[in-house]
Amino acid sequence: MEVLTEKPVVTEEERAEMQSHYPYMDMQLNELSTQEERLLLFYLRGMSKAAAGRAAGYTSPEYVYKIFKKGKIQTALAYLRNELREDVKFDRTQATTMYLEAHRKSINATEEKNITDSLCKLHGLFAPDKATQININMAGAVEQLERLPDSELLKIAGVDNQYLIPKSNGKGKKE
Repeated sequence: MEVLTEKPVVTEEERAEMQSHYPYMDMQLNELSTQEERLLLFYLRGMSKAAAGRAAGYTSPEYVYKIFKKGKIQTALAYLRNELREDVKFDRTQATTMYLEAHRKSINATEEKNITDSLCKLHGLFAPDKATQININMAGAVEQLERLPDSELLKIAGVDNQYLIPKSNGKGKKE
């Protein structure tokens, strides 16, 4: 396993590109320090806050976390994240195109089926199950059952009234 020992850098072109967006963020050129700009750019590249802070030259991770709570940093982050999202432009159409390409390249029916299922999910074509739903309101049911006569309770249980009457065994004796 090779360990990368190069120190990450932010070029002047990258900083100039970010600064060109300041008017849209309602910020002036000097509102963020060079170090804060570098911190943001490293963070937007995918580094953790602490790693971005170290790469930008900060020694205290706690201080870096405080910087990320500043209003101007939050504004810049929100704006720049949105810009990155706009640049990527990955949407349903692009996902569909990729799924269709994968379907075309699929080797067997299982792969085709899995891709088709994914396409159906993407486009919301799977209808939710329309199972019959039964709601039982048990409020007061116990009290109602307690008030019923034995004959009604036996009917509910599926046994008739004759169940309680002793039967004779034919020899004049009751069982």
